[in-house]
Amino acid sequence: MTIRKQIIKLAWPVVAEQLLATMANMVDAALVGRLGAISTAAVGLTQMPHWFMIGIFMGLGVGVNALVARFHGAGEEHELEATTRAGFWLALVTALLMGGLVYAFAPQILTLVGAEPDVLPIGVPFQRLMVPGMIAIFWSTVMGAALRATGDTRTPMLINLGANVLNALMAYTLIYGHFGAPALGVNGAGIATSTTRILAALAFLAVLLRREVGARLEWRRLFSIDLALLWRILRVGAVSSTERMFSSVVYIGYARIVNTLGTVAVAAQYIAVQAENVSWMLASGFAMASAAMVGQRLGAGKVEEAESVAKEAARMAMMALGVLAVIFIAVPRPYIALFTNDGSVLDMAAAALRVGGLSEVPTALVLVLNGALSGAGDTKPLFLVTLAGGIVRLSMTALLILGLGLGLEAAWFAAFVDWVVRGFVIWWRFRSGIWKSIKV
Repeated sequence: MTIRKQIIKLAWPVVAEQLLATMANMVDAALVGRLGAISTAAVGLTQMPHWFMIGIFMGLGVGVNALVARFHGAGEEHELEATTRAGFWLALVTALLMGGLVYAFAPQILTLVGAEPDVLPIGVPFQRLMVPGMIAIFWSTVMGAALRATGDTRTPMLINLGANVLNALMAYTLIYGHFGAPALGVNGAGIATSTTRILAALAFLAVLLRREVGARLEWRRLFSIDLALLWRILRVGAVSSTERMFSSVVYIGYARIVNTLGTVAVAAQYIAVQAENVSWMLASGFAMASAAMVGQRLGAGKVEEAESVAKEAARMAMMALGVLAVIFIAVPRPYIALFTNDGSVLDMAAAALRVGGLSEVPTALVLVLNGALSGAGDTKPLFLVTLAGGIVRLSMTALLILGLGLGLEAAWFAAFVDWVVRGFVIWWRFRSGIWKSIKV
């Protein structure tokens, strides 16, 4: 089987999974978007702490992925269960702590990210309703990474297929009060999301407990933790978590500047981001395939093949996102109209997405090479990549919006420059070849 076919075999279930998740988010955005700008802004703002904290678990997932892929590639199957078990407890305890903090300090968190007084009465209850689902998806993120590292990308896809279909049905029912249910508005979306994420987490647990080989869990050994493996996960994952949390801090700072443009701009930003998520879905599929295949080949001692995998995945992702870039630039308004019927929000979001189309190709390069380096366990330089891009994004956004008084389009242009800078830095690191000899 050629490298391209292997990438497609691993990537398409991830792409399908991400597409389903993106479509679920789009459905939520479209349903909430009909409730008005304040409700839309409330939902958008409550995602910011989620973005910050999900970075921690994506980082832990990188640590689990790097070890599981290496063990799988080297044929050391006996280490896979112990690594999955260590990741299980690391993710669960951390998720419970993070969820408790969000519930307790929901008003302060939303104020910190720039919520206006008219948004808080809607945003705080919604944020607290999302907490159980946040805990579930944080844990599932790490367990899904363990499955994908062994090449099982279909199981997470199927679990999330069921969860996303159920979420769409529940959100439609509970937001507007169909089929005899009460009309709960924004809170209905929160209940639907939390419920379906918990069910998905239980499905992941059932799968891991029933598997006999690969990434799995055993009831009789569940409370036995290999501290050495846990430390190895942390050693790789903590760096990646720090990088991703810093990226989230940059985005929160970026969003706070955008929030100074008013509630309509906040709503437009949320809608435009949801619309652009289809590109992240495609890039994430190639990135996850690259991470798993690079880790497995390094574990098997196939160093040059690992490099070929990363390059091919990057080429395929850039071609796919290039097509989306043309659509975003040429016809953003009909696409954005799927998410909102508010004329002011529609105009602003469409203009932002048109500028966002410029970012698609460099974003593809960055995400796929990030996946390749993460799969190799070479996570430390990724912080420098994020730092360089983050400084550019924040400084340019502040200059263009706060200094020159420009609008939302300027913020998206600053994001484009950010991705270009990251692309140059991460390509330099990849070309150096240092990642080929990293020990995890």
